[in-house]
Amino acid sequence: MIIDAHMHLWDRVCGQLGTQQVKPVGDGVVQIGGQKVQGMPSWFAGCRNTAEMALAAFDDAGVDGAVVTQEYLDGNQNEYLRKVKKRYPDKFFVHGLLDFRKPAGLLKEFEGVAKQGFGGIKCPAMFLPRMKRPVRLDRPELMAVWEQMQERGMILAIDLAAGDEQVEQMENVIKTFGDLKITIGHFGMVTQGNWEAQIRLARQENVYVESGGIIWLFRDDGIDFKKAQACVKQAANLVGVDKLMWGSDYPRTMVDFTYRQSVRWVIEGCEFFSDADKEAFLGGNAARVFGLKVNKNHKARRVITEP
Repeated sequence: MIIDAHMHLWDRVCGQLGTQQVKPVGDGVVQIGGQKVQGMPSWFAGCRNTAEMALAAFDDAGVDGAVVTQEYLDGNQNEYLRKVKKRYPDKFFVHGLLDFRKPAGLLKEFEGVAKQGFGGIKCPAMFLPRMKRPVRLDRPELMAVWEQMQERGMILAIDLAAGDEQVEQMENVIKTFGDLKITIGHFGMVTQGNWEAQIRLARQENVYVESGGIIWLFRDDGIDFKKAQACVKQAANLVGVDKLMWGSDYPRTMVDFTYRQSVRWVIEGCEFFSDADKEAFLGGNAARVFGLKVNKNHKARRVITEP
């Protein structure tokens, strides 16, 4: 079983990067403020990133299911993702998105989103320290949301700022809400700063780490991603393989690499893992953490022998 623990889906890009608006242009190009960038592969002609496109990618790469996260860059996709979950309940676990940049109304916003049936909430926390009025993860308004999530058995997916800038805040959250299941994104921003501090958060029973975006962080490393493999081994030594999950950050990372390549380096590499460890990293851990009971993808190509 292979489960992508960090991917994105959207119906229409309508987001923000800081104070700049993000709008679709076409052929995978988005406009961020006054600049046009390749935000996804060019064959995403209308800049739509649908569940059906992802399922086709699954068939090609041998992936059975995925955890869908969100980002302010793409805009709030709660409405679309509710439809995805209803249509493909055996393929996707989806997170709702809240605007953590506006703490005052956060609990009320959470209550509305929670009623929509999301099993998790995404917090793109890396933007919060850069705001004119920085938002701490342990401030009362956010702590009230974490408390409600714990009571409802929801999962918090969070991407932290690089290094250890928000680690102390997260430690306060973890200490207070020991039954709140938390997944740390982007493998702790592994190429930047004291990334090990983020990984060590997973020494706590309720915390896990996923590798979404790791191939982009090591994009100059070559498609075998030997340096990424070394960091996965280091993380496994720090917290144990049962706390680590493979993720791709599809489709953004597919600007530089294919979806097959995003998983091949694990399937054909990571020789420091036993077969059982590799199966856990590739999907077993995600199935357990997110309660996913995906149907095995019998269409998928199980032997990946070409780039």
